[in-house]
Amino acid sequence: MKQDNASSTAYTVLQGLLYTSMRPEYASLVDDETAQTGRLILSGTEEGKHRLAQLDGTVSRSLLRLMESLVLPGITLHYALRKRFIEVKTLEAIEQDTTQVISLGAGFDTLAWRLHSRYPGVQFVEIDHPATSREKTEAFSRSGLSPENLRFLAVDLTEHDLAGVLAENDCFDPNKKTLFICEGVLMYLNLGAVTMLFKTLKQFNSQSNFVFTAIAPMDSRNNNASWLLKLYLKIKNEPLSWSIEQAEIETFLKEQGYDLLDSADGVEMYLRFLGASPKRKIHCGEFAIASKAS
Repeated sequence: MKQDNASSTAYTVLQGLLYTSMRPEYASLVDDETAQTGRLILSGTEEGKHRLAQLDGTVSRSLLRLMESLVLPGITLHYALRKRFIEVKTLEAIEQDTTQVISLGAGFDTLAWRLHSRYPGVQFVEIDHPATSREKTEAFSRSGLSPENLRFLAVDLTEHDLAGVLAENDCFDPNKKTLFICEGVLMYLNLGAVTMLFKTLKQFNSQSNFVFTAIAPMDSRNNNASWLLKLYLKIKNEPLSWSIEQAEIETFLKEQGYDLLDSADGVEMYLRFLGASPKRKIHCGEFAIASKAS
């Protein structure tokens, strides 16, 4: 990612989510508020406007569908499924007296923005790279709202220690029951950084829950990513570093001092949220996990 530009992945995930919302068979996964907020974010930059134009043009949308089928079949649907998983787990945590939700590397996700007004007693905090955070907050500022229970921390965590960031900001209260979210990020970290993250979160909040996503190794039979994806990630300078099989995640969590609460891959999430078996090829490789510090 270029230092002055928002993450290309942030644009791609949000565009994919909006694309899914336009497909009648999957539109139930993306409600109108999510779609409208996503369009608000994209409408604020030239890159975002370009992404919207691709979605709104019949020919360009067909090209997006072709590109997806070549690089990573079913990935746009997968974005919607994993976000639904995370939202369900967030709502469950709030119902179980969680009063603080911290999203690490939030990208252009809309969850905190949509939930802050529904839950004024919950503190929502997003931590992300300054370039991505700036474009997102500028979009939200156009709404005229400035909520007290939603904070955006523009921090490059490759240059600043997360423990220091949490300790230095008064928007984080270590005494509150907390849900940490880390969607689509851990695969870009090495194993040492991943284990340090788990240690840091537990150190700062012993009663925390952690919802995150992980991927199976690229050469795993459980991962259907193509060689074109590997090339794409190399060109975008976003190489994948950490991977793990879903069957190994419970043991890994135990080693970090966490208990596994739930885990679902693309097929499992499809069954859970759409109520049927997939009728066409969907993305396999990334799965979502809900865990709790033990």
